[in-house]
Amino acid sequence: MAAHADKQDNFVQLDLFTDYEALEKQKQEEDAKMKKERALQEAVLSVKKKFGKNAILKDINLEEGATGKERNNQIGGHRA
Repeated sequence: MAAHADKQDNFVQLDLFTDYEALEKQKQEEDAKMKKERALQEAVLSVKKKFGKNAILKDINLEEGATGKERNNQIGGHRA
């Protein structure tokens, strides 16, 4: 019998020395952080989709000799 990929069984051996409330709080904080990061990434992608790839760049792409900005204007990042 094959296991279903969508079903997760997380078994944990309980002990008296672990603060499970603190672990749950830490997990909730990490989930909130991941949710915030995902929203930020979706916003960046939305801006780039609307205004082009050069709408948001890292500062290193603006330094002398950097190629990021010009590569965004090329086909597949290569000279055609």
